Amino acid sequence: METLLVFGGSGLLGGKVAALARESFQVVATYTRTKPRHPGINFVELPKENVEEGMVLVRKTKPSAVIDAEAMDDVDRCEEERDLAWQVNAGSTGSLARVATDIGARYLFVSTDFVFDGTKGGYRERDVPRPVNHFGETKLAGEHAVLAATADHLVARPGLLYGWDDTYLNFATWVLSSARDGTPIDVATDWIASPTFADSLAAGVLELLKVPDGGVYHLAGADGMSRYDFAVRLVKAFGLDPETVRPVRAAELHLKAPRPANASLSSAKAKRHRIAVLPVDEGIAAMKEQRSLDSFVPPAGFKSGVSG
Repeated sequence: METLLVFGGSGLLGGKVAALARESFQVVATYTRTKPRHPGINFVELPKENVEEGMVLVRKTKPSAVIDAEAMDDVDRCEEERDLAWQVNAGSTGSLARVATDIGARYLFVSTDFVFDGTKGGYRERDVPRPVNHFGETKLAGEHAVLAATADHLVARPGLLYGWDDTYLNFATWVLSSARDGTPIDVATDWIASPTFADSLAAGVLELLKVPDGGVYHLAGADGMSRYDFAVRLVKAFGLDPETVRPVRAAELHLKAPRPANASLSSAKAKRHRIAVLPVDEGIAAMKEQRSLDSFVPPAGFKSGVSG
Protein backbone atom coordinates (compact mmCIF):
# COMPACT_ATOMS: atom_id res chain seq x y z
CA MET A 1 0.00 0.00 0.00
CA GLU A 2 1.30 3.45 -0.90
CA THR A 3 2.04 6.08 1.74
CA LEU A 4 0.33 9.46 1.97
CA LEU A 5 2.01 12.20 3.99
CA VAL A 6 -0.29 14.91 5.36
CA PHE A 7 1.09 18.14 6.79
CA GLY A 8 -1.43 19.67 9.18
CA GLY A 9 -3.10 16.49 10.40
CA SER A 10 -4.38 18.22 13.55
CA GLY A 11 -6.27 20.87 11.58
CA LEU A 12 -9.86 20.86 10.38
CA LEU A 13 -9.10 19.79 6.81
CA GLY A 14 -5.88 17.86 7.35
CA GLY A 15 -7.45 15.69 10.03
CA LYS A 16 -10.37 14.79 7.79
CA VAL A 17 -8.07 14.07 4.84
CA ALA A 18 -5.91 11.78 6.97
CA ALA A 19 -8.91 9.92 8.41
CA LEU A 20 -10.53 9.42 5.01
CA ALA A 21 -7.29 8.38 3.31
CA ARG A 22 -6.84 5.42 5.68
CA GLU A 23 -9.00 3.39 3.31
CA SER A 24 -6.48 3.68 0.47
CA PHE A 25 -3.10 4.63 1.97
CA GLN A 26 -0.73 4.11 4.82
CA VAL A 27 -1.10 7.57 6.34
CA VAL A 28 1.58 9.60 8.10
CA ALA A 29 0.38 12.97 9.39
CA THR A 30 1.99 15.82 11.29
CA TYR A 31 0.43 17.66 14.17
CA THR A 32 1.16 20.54 16.53
CA ARG A 33 0.41 20.69 20.26
CA THR A 34 -2.50 18.23 20.56
CA LYS A 35 -2.15 14.76 19.06
CA PRO A 36 -5.35 13.73 17.22
CA ARG A 37 -7.15 10.56 18.24
CA HIS A 38 -7.67 9.03 14.81
CA PRO A 39 -6.62 5.34 14.96
CA GLY A 40 -4.62 3.80 12.15
CA ILE A 41 -2.60 6.96 11.43
CA ASN A 42 1.06 7.46 12.26
CA PHE A 43 1.14 10.94 13.80
CA VAL A 44 4.39 12.90 14.04
CA GLU A 45 4.67 16.11 16.05
CA LEU A 46 6.20 18.63 13.68
CA PRO A 47 5.42 22.32 13.13
CA LYS A 48 5.73 23.22 9.47
CA GLU A 49 8.19 26.03 10.17
CA ASN A 50 10.70 23.35 11.22
CA VAL A 51 11.38 22.84 7.55
CA GLU A 52 14.60 20.81 7.83
CA GLU A 53 12.77 18.19 9.90
CA GLY A 54 9.92 18.28 7.43
CA MET A 55 12.26 17.62 4.53
CA VAL A 56 13.76 14.67 6.40
CA LEU A 57 10.25 13.31 7.04
CA VAL A 58 9.40 13.46 3.33
CA ARG A 59 12.57 11.56 2.41
CA LYS A 60 12.12 9.03 5.22
CA THR A 61 8.47 8.16 4.56
CA LYS A 62 8.85 8.11 0.74
CA PRO A 63 5.20 8.93 0.10
CA SER A 64 3.56 8.68 -3.29
CA ALA A 65 1.80 11.96 -2.49
CA VAL A 66 2.03 14.82 0.00
CA ILE A 67 -0.97 16.91 1.00
CA ASP A 68 -0.01 20.21 2.59
CA ALA A 69 -2.99 21.40 4.62
CA GLU A 70 -0.96 23.26 7.23
CA ALA A 71 -0.84 27.04 7.28
CA MET A 72 -0.49 30.05 9.48
CA ASP A 73 -4.01 31.23 8.72
CA ASP A 74 -4.73 33.70 11.50
CA VAL A 75 -5.09 36.61 9.09
CA ASP A 76 -4.48 39.34 11.66
CA ARG A 77 -1.54 37.52 13.26
CA CYS A 78 0.06 37.25 9.82
CA GLU A 79 0.19 41.05 9.72
CA GLU A 80 2.02 41.12 13.06
CA GLU A 81 4.37 38.14 12.57
CA ARG A 82 5.14 38.61 8.92
CA ASP A 83 8.40 36.63 8.82
CA LEU A 84 6.87 33.58 10.48
CA ALA A 85 3.85 33.75 8.18
CA TRP A 86 6.15 33.85 5.17
CA GLN A 87 8.20 30.91 6.42
CA VAL A 88 5.20 28.68 7.13
CA ASN A 89 3.04 29.54 4.13
CA ALA A 90 5.69 30.12 1.47
CA GLY A 91 9.25 29.21 2.48
CA SER A 92 8.59 25.80 4.01
CA THR A 93 6.01 25.06 1.33
CA GLY A 94 8.53 25.53 -1.47
CA SER A 95 11.23 23.49 0.26
CA LEU A 96 8.88 20.58 0.93
CA ALA A 97 7.51 20.65 -2.61
CA ARG A 98 11.02 20.49 -4.06
CA VAL A 99 11.92 17.48 -1.91
CA ALA A 100 8.69 15.80 -3.00
CA THR A 101 9.71 16.41 -6.60
CA ASP A 102 13.13 14.88 -5.93
CA ILE A 103 11.64 11.62 -4.66
CA GLY A 104 8.88 11.44 -7.28
CA ALA A 105 5.97 12.30 -4.99
CA ARG A 106 3.08 14.50 -6.04
CA TYR A 107 2.53 17.57 -3.85
CA LEU A 108 -0.91 19.11 -3.29
CA PHE A 109 -0.92 22.50 -1.60
CA VAL A 110 -4.13 23.75 0.00
CA SER A 111 -4.26 27.48 -0.64
CA THR A 112 -7.05 30.02 -0.06
CA ASP A 113 -9.62 32.28 -1.69
CA PHE A 114 -7.77 35.18 -0.04
CA VAL A 115 -5.32 35.30 -2.95
CA PHE A 116 -7.95 37.49 -4.68
CA ASP A 117 -8.77 41.12 -4.00
CA GLY A 118 -12.54 40.53 -3.78
CA THR A 119 -13.59 43.19 -6.27
CA LYS A 120 -15.78 40.91 -8.40
CA GLY A 121 -16.32 37.42 -6.95
CA GLY A 122 -17.00 34.22 -8.87
CA TYR A 123 -13.27 33.87 -9.42
CA ARG A 124 -11.94 31.26 -11.83
CA GLU A 125 -8.46 29.83 -11.91
CA ARG A 126 -7.46 32.05 -14.83
CA ASP A 127 -8.28 35.25 -12.92
CA VAL A 128 -5.24 37.22 -11.76
CA PRO A 129 -4.67 36.99 -7.97
CA ARG A 130 -4.21 40.30 -6.14
CA PRO A 131 -4.05 39.69 -2.36
CA VAL A 132 -5.12 42.50 -0.05
CA ASN A 133 -3.33 41.20 3.06
CA HIS A 134 -0.08 39.50 4.05
CA PHE A 135 -1.77 36.13 4.58
CA GLY A 136 -2.95 36.11 0.98
CA GLU A 137 0.47 37.23 -0.24
CA THR A 138 2.21 34.38 1.56
CA LYS A 139 -0.24 31.77 0.29
CA LEU A 140 0.13 33.02 -3.27
CA ALA A 141 3.91 32.79 -2.91
CA GLY A 142 3.43 29.23 -1.67
CA GLU A 143 1.38 28.42 -4.78
CA HIS A 144 4.12 29.77 -7.04
CA ALA A 145 6.80 27.79 -5.20
CA VAL A 146 4.86 24.53 -5.49
CA LEU A 147 4.21 24.88 -9.22
CA ALA A 148 7.80 26.04 -9.83
CA ALA A 149 9.00 22.70 -8.40
CA THR A 150 7.08 20.90 -11.16
CA ALA A 151 3.97 21.62 -13.20
CA ASP A 152 2.61 18.21 -12.14
CA HIS A 153 2.01 19.43 -8.58
CA LEU A 154 -1.40 20.70 -7.51
CA VAL A 155 -2.89 23.74 -5.79
CA ALA A 156 -6.41 23.54 -4.35
CA ARG A 157 -8.18 26.77 -3.38
CA PRO A 158 -11.17 26.32 -1.04
CA GLY A 159 -13.54 28.95 0.31
CA LEU A 160 -14.69 29.52 3.89
CA LEU A 161 -14.00 26.18 5.60
CA TYR A 162 -16.49 24.74 8.08
CA GLY A 163 -17.26 21.47 9.84
CA TRP A 164 -16.98 19.73 13.20
CA ASP A 165 -13.57 20.10 14.83
CA ASP A 166 -12.77 19.49 18.49
CA THR A 167 -9.37 21.20 18.29
CA TYR A 168 -10.18 24.68 16.98
CA LEU A 169 -13.30 26.73 16.47
CA ASN A 170 -14.13 27.56 12.88
CA PHE A 171 -16.80 29.91 11.59
CA ALA A 172 -19.64 27.37 11.76
CA THR A 173 -18.86 25.95 15.19
CA TRP A 174 -18.35 29.48 16.56
CA VAL A 175 -21.74 30.57 15.24
CA LEU A 176 -23.55 27.45 16.44
CA SER A 177 -22.01 27.27 19.91
CA SER A 178 -22.63 31.00 20.43
CA ALA A 179 -26.28 30.71 19.40
CA ARG A 180 -26.75 27.61 21.54
CA ASP A 181 -25.40 29.47 24.55
CA GLY A 182 -27.46 32.59 23.80
CA THR A 183 -24.39 34.72 23.14
CA PRO A 184 -24.99 37.48 20.56
CA ILE A 185 -22.37 37.70 17.81
CA ASP A 186 -21.63 40.33 15.17
CA VAL A 187 -21.25 38.95 11.64
CA ALA A 188 -20.34 40.86 8.50
CA THR A 189 -22.95 41.32 5.80
CA ASP A 190 -20.45 42.60 3.24
CA TRP A 191 -17.88 39.79 3.21
CA ILE A 192 -18.87 37.19 0.64
CA ALA A 193 -17.31 33.76 0.27
CA SER A 194 -18.10 30.22 -0.90
CA PRO A 195 -18.67 28.15 2.28
CA THR A 196 -16.79 24.87 1.89
CA PHE A 197 -17.71 21.79 3.92
CA ALA A 198 -14.42 20.31 5.13
CA ASP A 199 -15.50 16.66 4.92
CA SER A 200 -16.56 17.10 1.30
CA LEU A 201 -13.39 19.06 0.53
CA ALA A 202 -11.26 16.25 2.00
CA ALA A 203 -12.86 13.78 -0.40
CA GLY A 204 -12.34 16.22 -3.26
CA VAL A 205 -8.66 16.70 -2.42
CA LEU A 206 -8.05 12.95 -2.54
CA GLU A 207 -9.87 12.73 -5.87
CA LEU A 208 -7.81 15.62 -7.21
CA LEU A 209 -4.64 13.57 -6.66
CA LYS A 210 -5.92 11.26 -9.43
CA VAL A 211 -6.26 14.05 -12.00
CA PRO A 212 -3.36 13.83 -14.46
CA ASP A 213 -3.06 17.55 -15.13
CA GLY A 214 -1.30 19.63 -12.49
CA GLY A 215 -1.98 23.26 -11.70
CA VAL A 216 -4.56 25.27 -9.80
CA TYR A 217 -8.07 24.01 -9.02
CA HIS A 218 -10.83 25.75 -7.11
CA LEU A 219 -12.61 23.38 -4.70
CA ALA A 220 -15.35 25.30 -2.94
CA GLY A 221 -19.05 25.14 -2.27
CA ALA A 222 -21.18 26.35 -5.17
CA ASP A 223 -23.02 29.00 -3.14
CA GLY A 224 -21.50 32.45 -2.78
CA MET A 225 -23.00 34.28 0.19
CA SER A 226 -22.19 36.71 2.96
CA ARG A 227 -20.94 35.44 6.27
CA TYR A 228 -24.09 36.83 7.84
CA ASP A 229 -26.39 34.89 5.48
CA PHE A 230 -24.37 31.72 6.06
CA ALA A 231 -24.56 32.20 9.83
CA VAL A 232 -28.34 32.64 9.71
CA ARG A 233 -28.71 29.46 7.63
CA LEU A 234 -26.63 27.53 10.16
CA VAL A 235 -28.59 28.78 13.15
CA LYS A 236 -31.99 28.15 11.57
CA ALA A 237 -31.00 24.65 10.41
CA PHE A 238 -30.08 23.70 13.98
CA GLY A 239 -33.33 25.15 15.37
CA LEU A 240 -31.66 28.05 17.16
CA ASP A 241 -32.62 31.71 17.46
CA PRO A 242 -31.34 33.74 14.44
CA GLU A 243 -31.67 36.92 16.50
CA THR A 244 -28.38 35.99 18.20
CA VAL A 245 -26.66 36.75 14.86
CA ARG A 246 -26.37 40.51 14.51
CA PRO A 247 -25.68 42.00 11.05
CA VAL A 248 -22.84 44.51 10.89
CA ARG A 249 -20.64 46.05 8.22
CA ALA A 250 -17.10 44.70 8.06
CA ALA A 251 -15.63 48.04 9.09
CA GLU A 252 -17.47 47.82 12.40
CA LEU A 253 -15.44 44.74 13.40
CA HIS A 254 -12.21 46.81 13.51
CA LEU A 255 -9.94 43.97 12.45
CA LYS A 256 -6.26 44.57 11.75
CA ALA A 257 -5.99 43.08 8.27
CA PRO A 258 -8.24 43.93 5.33
CA ARG A 259 -10.30 41.11 3.83
CA PRO A 260 -11.48 40.68 0.23
CA ALA A 261 -15.10 41.85 -0.05
CA ASN A 262 -16.21 39.08 -2.41
CA ALA A 263 -13.86 36.12 -2.64
CA SER A 264 -16.44 33.63 -3.91
CA LEU A 265 -15.03 30.99 -6.26
CA SER A 266 -16.17 29.13 -9.36
CA SER A 267 -15.23 25.45 -9.22
CA ALA A 268 -16.29 24.61 -12.78
CA LYS A 269 -12.82 23.31 -13.68
CA ALA A 270 -12.90 20.69 -10.92
CA LYS A 271 -16.47 19.75 -11.84
CA ARG A 272 -15.28 18.85 -15.33
CA HIS A 273 -13.27 16.14 -13.54
CA ARG A 274 -16.41 15.16 -11.59
CA ILE A 275 -15.07 16.65 -8.38
CA ALA A 276 -17.43 18.88 -6.43
CA VAL A 277 -17.93 20.11 -2.86
CA LEU A 278 -21.39 19.86 -1.30
CA PRO A 279 -23.62 22.95 -1.55
CA VAL A 280 -24.23 24.83 1.69
CA ASP A 281 -27.59 23.34 2.61
CA GLU A 282 -26.32 19.80 2.03
CA GLY A 283 -23.15 20.49 4.00
CA ILE A 284 -25.15 21.83 6.95
CA ALA A 285 -27.46 18.80 6.77
CA ALA A 286 -24.40 16.52 6.85
CA MET A 287 -23.15 18.32 9.96
CA LYS A 288 -26.49 17.69 11.66
CA GLU A 289 -26.32 14.00 10.82
CA GLN A 290 -22.75 13.63 12.08
CA ARG A 291 -23.34 14.72 15.66
CA SER A 292 -25.55 16.63 18.05
CA LEU A 293 -24.70 20.23 18.83
CA ASP A 294 -25.35 19.42 22.50
CA SER A 295 -22.33 17.09 22.45
CA PHE A 296 -20.00 19.80 21.14
CA VAL A 297 -17.67 21.41 23.67
CA PRO A 298 -16.11 24.55 22.18
CA PRO A 299 -12.31 24.21 22.18
CA ALA A 300 -10.15 26.95 23.60
CA GLY A 301 -8.30 27.49 20.33
CA PHE A 302 -9.74 29.37 17.42
CA LYS A 303 -8.84 30.25 13.87
CA SER A 304 -8.74 33.67 12.28
CA GLY A 305 -11.85 34.30 10.23
CA VAL A 306 -14.12 32.98 12.98
CA SER A 307 -15.72 36.39 13.27
CA GLY A 308 -14.67 37.69 9.91
